[in-house]
Amino acid sequence: MSFTTNTYKTIDDVTIFYYKWPSNKDIALKGIIQISHGVGEHAGRYQPIAKTFQDAGYEVYANDHRAHGKSAKNDDFLGFYDGDDYFSDALNDMRQLTEIIKKEHPNKKIILFGHSMGSLLSREYAAKYGNDLEALILSGTASFMKRLGNFGLLSAKFLGKINGKHRSNELLKNLFFTQFNKKFKPNRTKVDWISRDEKQVDLFQEDPLRIEDFSLSIFLDILKGSKKVNSATTFVNTPKNLSIFIFSGDQDPVGEMGKGVSKVAAKYRRAAIQDLTLKLYKGGRHEMLNELNKIEVEKDLLNWLQQTIQA
Repeated sequence: MSFTTNTYKTIDDVTIFYYKWPSNKDIALKGIIQISHGVGEHAGRYQPIAKTFQDAGYEVYANDHRAHGKSAKNDDFLGFYDGDDYFSDALNDMRQLTEIIKKEHPNKKIILFGHSMGSLLSREYAAKYGNDLEALILSGTASFMKRLGNFGLLSAKFLGKINGKHRSNELLKNLFFTQFNKKFKPNRTKVDWISRDEKQVDLFQEDPLRIEDFSLSIFLDILKGSKKVNSATTFVNTPKNLSIFIFSGDQDPVGEMGKGVSKVAAKYRRAAIQDLTLKLYKGGRHEMLNELNKIEVEKDLLNWLQQTIQA
């Protein structure tokens, strides 16, 4: 089935590009899903799962976060950010897409789906705007990695003072992504950590909209955002009646091989979230939607939605 694209202007006059996958007209509309993608990728990579949702009776929207995908002015601006707080700006951009969705579907709450960085943004979103959500799905999420995260924060702040926070830096890029890939030596590519499926890894490597190089401030603001969303306040402020599905591979280095993801689930439970499901897939890495067992993952998502969402 087809999709459409459009843009909207943010409060600070940035143009944000977004996709819309209309629901299957032969099926009663079950719900609206808004997708928030990860760092270094773009919303167009979610075409397969969007089509799966679409065919099952859901309408899907997804924006390219600023400095990503087609929201960047051109290829030279991929990964470039010159604002004050990337995490807050990206969150506000998501909120503007929600407002577009609400105008088009005034009587429907939204199912928010976030992957990786997008899952961190979605967790903050749920804490701030959770009453507008029917459910929350978190893919490849993470606890705050104290040793690596704190070192990254200190390094980013120090390098920002020396080089300016809007410049890229090889040290920080290698600190995270190289560390993630080390878990899977001998390495075939720089991004073996995303999936066991070599075809999917190669597609990602060859994607012209993939970003390897970021403004230093993007790293810094995502790290600060990660620390914030893993604080007690964010969990406590999440509506208790919000249904949450968390899934990840148990070999995802971003989720500390399942340990960090389990910590996140435990914190939601301690915050009295009433309906929470955690699914760790054996052998899976960071992108379970692009893993060898992606059909199993898709079925699990649809089954959970079927049980959770009231059409």
